[in-house]
Amino acid sequence: MHRKLRATVLTAAVLGATAASAQNFEQYGSEAGWNIAIKEDMGPGCLMMKTNEDGTQIQMGIDATGELKGYMALYMKTPANLAKGDDFEVLFDVDGDQFEGEAIGQEIEGYKGAYVLVNNPDFIYDLAKKKQLTITPKGHRQVLVNLDGTNAAFETLRACQDAQAQ
Repeated sequence: MHRKLRATVLTAAVLGATAASAQNFEQYGSEAGWNIAIKEDMGPGCLMMKTNEDGTQIQMGIDATGELKGYMALYMKTPANLAKGDDFEVLFDVDGDQFEGEAIGQEIEGYKGAYVLVNNPDFIYDLAKKKQLTITPKGHRQVLVNLDGTNAAFETLRACQDAQAQ
């Protein structure tokens, strides 16, 4: 059974950069293969990011421009059947628990991808306790994110966000 992920489509105006344009990030730390950074125009908010062997870039973080929200983003250098502004359904499988959401496509500096903004930032933090996140965008290839051992990265992400709130 699928649960509707309480998500809102995030537009390019809200988060205008990706790891492809890392100069917009201030490095905070690195844990378990993830880079943790501060992004001032997100409130400031913190994010963690890594690139899989296939070149897929994953970002998860907190948007603190208003009420705290979590978000996830995926970017690929390989050609994707995705255009800026496209919106599409996404299925998230977190260790067998399934959630649906909406995403919007973006094209930024040689990457194609999409963001999903999640109304509950704890959804992002709770991934620390999980093993695998499978993201299946409707009409696009499935992306697997191994979450084994990422608890330290999520702890650093939370410490980063707590430091920004002070």
